Amino acid sequence: MPGTERTSTDLKLVRDRWYVILETHELPSGRPLGVTRLGLPLVLWRDSAGVLRCASDRCPHRGAALSLGRVVDGCVECPFHGFRFDGAGACTRIPANGTEGPIPSAMRTTAFEVREAKGFVWLWYGERPSGGIQALPELPWFPEIDDRYVYASFADDWDAHYTRAVENQLDFTHLPFVHATSIGKAVPHRLDVLTTVTGDHIRVTYDPATYDAKGFFVELLAPTLWRNRLSANVWAMIAFVPVDATHTRLYLRFYQSYVTLPGLGWFASWLSNQFNRHILHQDKRVVLTQEPRQTHLQMGEVLLPSDRPIIEWRRWVKAGGGDE
Repeated sequence: MPGTERTSTDLKLVRDRWYVILETHELPSGRPLGVTRLGLPLVLWRDSAGVLRCASDRCPHRGAALSLGRVVDGCVECPFHGFRFDGAGACTRIPANGTEGPIPSAMRTTAFEVREAKGFVWLWYGERPSGGIQALPELPWFPEIDDRYVYASFADDWDAHYTRAVENQLDFTHLPFVHATSIGKAVPHRLDVLTTVTGDHIRVTYDPATYDAKGFFVELLAPTLWRNRLSANVWAMIAFVPVDATHTRLYLRFYQSYVTLPGLGWFASWLSNQFNRHILHQDKRVVLTQEPRQTHLQMGEVLLPSDRPIIEWRRWVKAGGGDE
């Protein structure tokens, strides 16, 4: 990772991946925004050309939060002594040294590569390729979820490590218990699941011998994008956002293509999300009690064949260096 910034030692993220950190509508206009994501204090702002920038939310001079400052000439200005930093992290102005005064080469903050797409803000967590930012991989996405669909979204904050939140959405056999009054009513207790792993994709469905899911499946595009096929024209999707070692934000979206008229399509998706929020909170109530907070491939749990999706996820994390 550029510079010396490190994530929390308990977060253990897989590196060299794109992570969703915000929805674009959360970005303010004309001022910096400070957030904690991936265990790091970050400041985001738009430069003079409107390009989104991101850096460590700590001034290298005296450690003040840059996000409490302002945006001037495309740079973020520290509220403490007026130092300015551009989108590459370089200091461009030290008022105490005068307009033509020297700027020490060490006076810079860590910059992070960010992108905007699909209504999300994405941050590259890892080293910059030798070929420059142009060599970074494409943003991860599910190509079937395209512009034909209208979505509504909501954010939900969990006091949980992101691994617990992800694993909950790969666990099928909790449905008739946690969701006994909602989506789990018709799901039998006796279940077998089928798991397919292809690269960063972990797809899970029911074994038709034990339950006819009628095309239903879930898929994790590791590390943090998840989707659920509900029907031919309906998807639920979650972007898991690691905040720090004990907090995760979930952005849940309901995508549908059966009502696409402007305004009305969004309202139909928003209405469905009221039920989705109830389901998610049924999960949340249980997941927040799980110990230990972070999961590992080897951690003393007694897992069963129906837990294979979780085992495959933990193997993926370990292979990527996130379980060291």
